[in-house]
Amino acid sequence: MRKVTTLLCVGLLFIGSLFIPQSIHARESEQLVAIGDSIPYGYNLTKDNTLPSGGAFPYIIGNEADLEVTNLGVPGQTSSELLTAVRSNDKFRSTIKDANYVVVNIGGNDLLNLLKENQGLKGIKMEEVALVVRDLIFNVYSTIIELERLTQGEILVYNIYNPYPEAGDKLDTPLSYINTQYSSLIELLSHFTNVKLVNAYKSFRDHPEYIIKGDVHPTREGQIVLAKLGLKHIRD
Repeated sequence: MRKVTTLLCVGLLFIGSLFIPQSIHARESEQLVAIGDSIPYGYNLTKDNTLPSGGAFPYIIGNEADLEVTNLGVPGQTSSELLTAVRSNDKFRSTIKDANYVVVNIGGNDLLNLLKENQGLKGIKMEEVALVVRDLIFNVYSTIIELERLTQGEILVYNIYNPYPEAGDKLDTPLSYINTQYSSLIELLSHFTNVKLVNAYKSFRDHPEYIIKGDVHPTREGQIVLAKLGLKHIRD
């Protein structure tokens, strides 16, 4: 009789388990999507740069926070090019829709292109910087609005660190101006979108070791710093 009772209990448990929703047994991984330029791509962390580097900060965040990462960073991408991709690139749009977190790092190339056009810092006028900042802020604003339409995930926007720390105050002035506008924009948007500002500019200041020597991209140490900044916002 005891064997019959035991078998009956096992059978009932098995039948009951068939009616338990599958989501109780399995949890899908949360998704992090990184978009922007060569910084989230991890440019120059490897020799060939044919694929995003596993040492790039989005992957470090993913490993630490148990997130599945899709890296859509494009070396050389400007803010206008990113806006176009978010609006019209099917791969970008379909991937972002499923994201729990979207990491945005953009704007460095807008500034670097201005430097190239003026053959360095000496030829730059604040009027020209103002025009670049105007377009950059508009593109970032439009990108965030489009991301908000695409996904319910949290949007983390990194501001711009100084890629030429040896230049000192000469580049700090326009960068401070740009990042003040960034901060004001994100503060405004945070009232009606799920967006947060990640302050890379402040964390990289006075730390030239965070940038590859003779380059503008983060070292492995710099990428770790960027990851820690993002993780802090994700875990808050």
